[in-house]
Order: sequence, then structure tokens, then C-alpha cells
Amino acid sequence: MASKIGDHPDIILIRHGQTEWNRLGRFQGSSDIALDDVGLAQAEHIAQRLLEYLNTHGPDADGIPILSSPLRRARQTARIVARRLQTQPANLLELPELREISYGDWEGMTTLEVKASFPKLRRARKADRWRFVPPGGESHASRLASLRTLLDGFDRPSVIVSHAGVLRICLFILGVTDAENALVEPISQDKIYLFSKGSLALI
Repeated sequence: MASKIGDHPDIILIRHGQTEWNRLGRFQGSSDIALDDVGLAQAEHIAQRLLEYLNTHGPDADGIPILSSPLRRARQTARIVARRLQTQPANLLELPELREISYGDWEGMTTLEVKASFPKLRRARKADRWRFVPPGGESHASRLASLRTLLDGFDRPSVIVSHAGVLRICLFILGVTDAENALVEPISQDKIYLFSKGSLALI
């Protein structure tokens, strides 16, 4: 499975803040869940930290594009960041490529509930996380091409606000993680990830 794309500008990656379903350990996927109070506070904290970083290291905070998943939890996070950075309206975009992986019938269920109801499918998922398709959902592998095209088209430093599943795929495409470990890589909701010159760092 090919991963790394060509050289490109810096990419700042942000996962949306916490939702109630995150707190309860439920699969969210394509379900349109809003941030909870903790998630809103996380987004405000992330926004301030990013502003301080950009003011020190550049580029100009109000000119950097912010590309968001269209799902509400990511949109809320992106808008909080954009407000703090005083982002120009034309630079705040929602892209369907950044929506979360669909977990189909599993959405709204906890891991334990899925394990109890779909024991064979849970084992199949562990055996091949990239190609596994939950009932009514989609595989991570099915999103590789569109995300690779998106990332390869970047021509200036940009911010991505998306979801754990999508960001894991992005890190694999960027060559930060390998195929075996990419889809279990922890992606925090209160950290900012910077991909620059071929390596990943925290801001």
C-alpha cells in the first residue's frame, strides 16, 4: 500500500473537540454530533495556541486557509479557530473529502456493544483495519485516493480540521505512520499537529 506523497507546504492538523458521544465511547462516523462543553473549551484553547504559534512563526494568521469537514463537530471547531485567527471568509472552506469515515450500523454504539452484537465482524476488523467495511459503512482504504489528491494539491500552508479516522489516513499518506500502525495512532482532541519538512511535531 503506497503512502508518501510529494513535497508540499506545511500542514496543520486539528481534530474536532469532544462530543458527548466521544465521552460515552460511541462510534460517531458520519453522524452529525455537536461539540459538548468540554469540546467547545478545547476548540477555544486550540485556537489561542494556534494564534500564538502563527504570530511567532508565520504565516499571517488571517491569511492561512482553514479546511474543515462539513460535519457539525468539525465545523464548530473550525469556526472557533477562524474567529480567533480573524480568518478571511474566503479562506474558511468545508470539504466533503474531510468528512469522517462512515461506520454505518455501528454508529451510536459503544465498542462493547459492537463486540457483543458483531463478534465475528469485530475480529474481521482487527484482522484488516484498512479494508474492513462495517455494515452500511465504508472502509478506510476507500478514502485513500480522494485524500491523497487533496493533500497533493496543497500549494501553501494550510489548516485541516477533521476527524480521527481521516487524520490517521492523512498521516499515513504523508509518510508519518506505516500501514500496520496508522489506524490505531492516537489523535488527541486538545493538541495541534504540524507536518513540516517530512516530519510531525506538536505545536
